[in-house]
Amino acid sequence: MKDIPKFTISDIQLGVGNLEFEKAFALYKKGAVNHLEKDFLGYSAIVSGTHDYIVNVSLVSYDRGNCNCYLGQRDELCKHMLALAIALVYKYKPDDVEIIKQPLDQAVCSGVIRDITKDEIKNIKAEISKSFSFIKSYNGPSSKWFQYQDSLIRGSRLILLALSKLPVCEKSSIICINLLKRLDKKLLNGGIDDSDGTVGDLMIQIVEVLNMFADSNQKIKEYIKEKLPKGEVFDWESGFNAFNKQ
Repeated sequence: MKDIPKFTISDIQLGVGNLEFEKAFALYKKGAVNHLEKDFLGYSAIVSGTHDYIVNVSLVSYDRGNCNCYLGQRDELCKHMLALAIALVYKYKPDDVEIIKQPLDQAVCSGVIRDITKDEIKNIKAEISKSFSFIKSYNGPSSKWFQYQDSLIRGSRLILLALSKLPVCEKSSIICINLLKRLDKKLLNGGIDDSDGTVGDLMIQIVEVLNMFADSNQKIKEYIKEKLPKGEVFDWESGFNAFNKQ
């Protein structure tokens, strides 16, 4: 249906991160979004914060719209717009309200020690492939640079979310190591503008996943030490704790 938003709750989380999402979700939960109605942009509402704000959000994307709060008047995405976007998903897409409960910008390990299945490998690779659609080269105008950085952040969060599902095993370690190699290559000659450090930080977090694997199993620690190569752009292997312990 044309009046249903095209985004989900997880889309909003992945786009803005845990802290901003939690602020907006708290507004929604306390009933701050009122007088919701269809308008020419998508939907409008009155969202109660410090004051009552007039808010509009597009059906195409949660970050398209406006608000008459001080951030909105500077064309910045605010918690009132996000609260309205959350309300739209809960009202019109109740099957798409699953909340990501883990941190989005830091390494998370499943802690489950077992071999990974073929289906899991297939699914993880598909998720990583989707993530890389956001981690791409950039040669656009400076006016689009912040939008490009948001794309890198989203891709990084999707990768960390995918890796959090990996069981602790040698094959999972290889997935992480190959991912480091791929990112290293893209930084070296893939045209990525990482002047904000997003991809570099992602690689540090991937090494931290390997540290968690190593802490869980001595055999896997030795396996990672054997297989982990040196990075060409970043010295990310120095973050692997097993190399720094005598």
